[in-house]
Amino acid sequence: MAISAKDLCKYYSVGGQCVRALDGVSLDIRDGEYVTVVGASGSGKSTLMNILGCLDLPSSGSYFLDGEDVSLLPDSRLSEIRGVKIGFIFQSFNLIPGLTALENVELPLIYRHVPKKTRRELAMSALESVKLSDRALHRPSEMSGGQQQRTAIARAIAAAPSLILADEPCGNLDSRSGAEVLDILSALNKSGKTIVMITHNEQTAKQAQRLIRISDGKLSG
Repeated sequence: MAISAKDLCKYYSVGGQCVRALDGVSLDIRDGEYVTVVGASGSGKSTLMNILGCLDLPSSGSYFLDGEDVSLLPDSRLSEIRGVKIGFIFQSFNLIPGLTALENVELPLIYRHVPKKTRRELAMSALESVKLSDRALHRPSEMSGGQQQRTAIARAIAAAPSLILADEPCGNLDSRSGAEVLDILSALNKSGKTIVMITHNEQTAKQAQRLIRISDGKLSG
């Protein structure tokens, strides 16, 4: 999944003043590449992630995902792209407390109208790939933070997206669990997935093939 962004700008009005969250960002990521975007809080990295993930649109500039100019697409098509082409991993896991690990992984597949038998097989396969098949019937409260994040990764990859966007995936984890998550991301990249990871942690950022820095809405590196 290749990414090409040109002169992306994102403006917000705060207290009557214009805030530039992104200021002329241009970025190219090759299909199958593993890239980290590192920056401090408020640098614009989460805004960039939201645009790359088709969760938000730029105020100006163009963004081509897999050759398609998504900056001009309607919400219905953006939703379709998110469901089929992109897997999301968040710092806070975003698991539903009342569902088991298996049910959490199945949830996006339900939205895609995947038949029950098929989605159960896909969800179990995804849990097995992150070594959590023995926790399939456990709820989030019955799992460690690392296990919850691995469940979230399984949910992100169950539908076999080409692009994985990881926003501070190790931010709420101890060093051992964080290392396990990074190993999984590296394995996914080796299997052909394009990985874009957002982080403020320099050591985490070094795990990728290429590191890009963001500060005050501008990229370097």
